[in-house]
Amino acid sequence: MAKFKTSLYNINFRNNKGDFVLVNLLSRAIAEVEKKNEDIVKYFLNNPNAIPKSVSEEKIFNELKYGGYIVDQDFDEIGHIRLKNLMDRFDRSIVSITIMPTMQCNFDCVYCYEKKSGSVMSFTIADSVIQFLTKMVKEKRVINLGWFGGEPLIAFRIIEYINSAVVYSAKKYKTKFNSFITTNGYLLDEEKINRLESLNINSLQITLDGPPEYHDRYRRLKGGGGTFSKIFYNLENLFRKTTNVSVKLRVNVGPDNYNSIEKLLDMIKVLPKERFVIYFRWIFKGSDLNPEFHRRVDLFMGSPKEKFLKLANLFYKAIDQGYNVMLPILNGNVYCEYDRINSILIGPNGNLYLCTVAVGEEAKAGKITPEGPVYNRNTYEKWHNFSAFSDEKCITCPLLPLCFGGCRNARMNGMPRGCPEELGYIEEFAKLWYYVKKAEKGG
Repeated sequence: MAKFKTSLYNINFRNNKGDFVLVNLLSRAIAEVEKKNEDIVKYFLNNPNAIPKSVSEEKIFNELKYGGYIVDQDFDEIGHIRLKNLMDRFDRSIVSITIMPTMQCNFDCVYCYEKKSGSVMSFTIADSVIQFLTKMVKEKRVINLGWFGGEPLIAFRIIEYINSAVVYSAKKYKTKFNSFITTNGYLLDEEKINRLESLNINSLQITLDGPPEYHDRYRRLKGGGGTFSKIFYNLENLFRKTTNVSVKLRVNVGPDNYNSIEKLLDMIKVLPKERFVIYFRWIFKGSDLNPEFHRRVDLFMGSPKEKFLKLANLFYKAIDQGYNVMLPILNGNVYCEYDRINSILIGPNGNLYLCTVAVGEEAKAGKITPEGPVYNRNTYEKWHNFSAFSDEKCITCPLLPLCFGGCRNARMNGMPRGCPEELGYIEEFAKLWYYVKKAEKGG
């Protein structure tokens, strides 16, 4: 007779109606349990080798197995997570390339960790990038090309130049090509908007840090001046002028703007909800700049539990108003795209880096050439050789199926673990995830 055990990755809680809800972080199954079945479900979870006594109990038991809440005794859940992670990290059929065409920026954000200076990528370096990308288009199934900065729209001519070449090659070799831009949105004028779809740029990430009085305090122009009204106009125009471009709307949260987010949610009601998702993150400290500001952010966030609960409350507010939200930790079978062996970050001078937060002379990991990337072997191998599955704390963590060891860059820079915010309150994260899925189904 088969032997069973309860999964290591079950989370349970009660929803607002008092119903018992089960979430499995490995299978990603979410189930509401009818009140009449709650006792037998709990019994099987506590006694996975109990024999069902009726047809209805057998059905419940099989549903628990199907959802991964009960698994075979010899099923190695940690080994399964490791395999999924390795398959995703070392899948060479997909190439994800991020290009930073300039580190220049027209903003002077109070929390920025970048240097915001330097040159714009030359057409000579762009030609090397194109030659490499053309080679990849011939060999790979999918090419994902992201643009980052600095502010990438400062170098829109380079974006046009490279994307046009890749669009042509992708059509020729029938390779799927996706492109997206992370931009502050200020320079997204009508001329650029009209070029996006022909360049296969089908997604943008734009940040609004609350209503104007707070956004303009956090994200001001270089030399001073507000930015909210122009970004908002450009967003409205983007949705008017395009049909297939979607937006990720990021909101960075701190002590000043936290209580103003509902006002922002009211303001964005004029935007087409089906064309964008919104998500919230605490203001990120990526450098030692502006220490007093970041100290205030840390104090406001509070304990790990308080930190996640405060953030979750913003997601609930957005869901209640009918917005589509994004939970960043649900990112395939890696923590971050830069965990993947075929993820490449190219700077304006053709230097290669391993993460958008680790850019600079000291973080240089190689150089792009027409033949492809040439890496500093030691730097590259150190980055990709790290595995959370050799860390005892990680392999005993209930969040392992979603975080896979957390931020690799944090590990490389002396932090013991780059654990995500969701770890601070896993039950609340599971509850939030449940409400997101329920909202997506119209519940």
